Amino acid sequence: MFKPSKKVNSKGFLLLYLLVIVIMLLLWVSRLQITQPETRDIPVALKTHLVSPARSIPQFLFNSKGKQVLTNQSFMQRWSFVYFTHPHCQPECEAVLAVLNNLSQFFAAADIQFLLINYYDQQSIYETEQVKTALPLYTGDKQILDTVMKAFGFLFLRTQFKQDYQVEQQHDIFLVDPKGRVYARFKPPFTSFTIQQQFFALRGFYARSE
Repeated sequence: MFKPSKKVNSKGFLLLYLLVIVIMLLLWVSRLQITQPETRDIPVALKTHLVSPARSIPQFLFNSKGKQVLTNQSFMQRWSFVYFTHPHCQPECEAVLAVLNNLSQFFAAADIQFLLINYYDQQSIYETEQVKTALPLYTGDKQILDTVMKAFGFLFLRTQFKQDYQVEQQHDIFLVDPKGRVYARFKPPFTSFTIQQQFFALRGFYARSE
């Protein structure tokens, strides 16, 4: 009298087993896609700058002093130079800001933008007068900032002293492609001229390979 229930249990177990196998296969395939080796023929001159593979940026929403909004969609259909900083970074960031100002004047085009992201010192979020540049400075919730910084690969270190603290950071300039991905990074020392030349090369490679 128990034979029918055994058959039902056997069928249920078989379906569950097949479902587990399918999920494992999907995870295995997705892992292969994530870890798939670079197949493009990258020029030697670009290997030190190119982020390979390009990294996606999670959804976020930041604001500027002028109430302008920056989201991950703001990167679409244009090239973006991004620099992480904070209002009290002077004089360490002065050279980088000077390079960005020069680049923004050279690349005065609608399809290229220059953005600063304040990652620190939330009590002085909008003290943009301490950042000597006309470029927009955005910031937002700390948790979201941490997620965005992780996607870019940006790092900083806070050293606490008895009565004060010191913040040390990477001074890399990041390049986001028109698909909204972290595509390249420029590590100091650099000049506006060298980044111009490297950007032209990266943009040409992007046109050929994407």
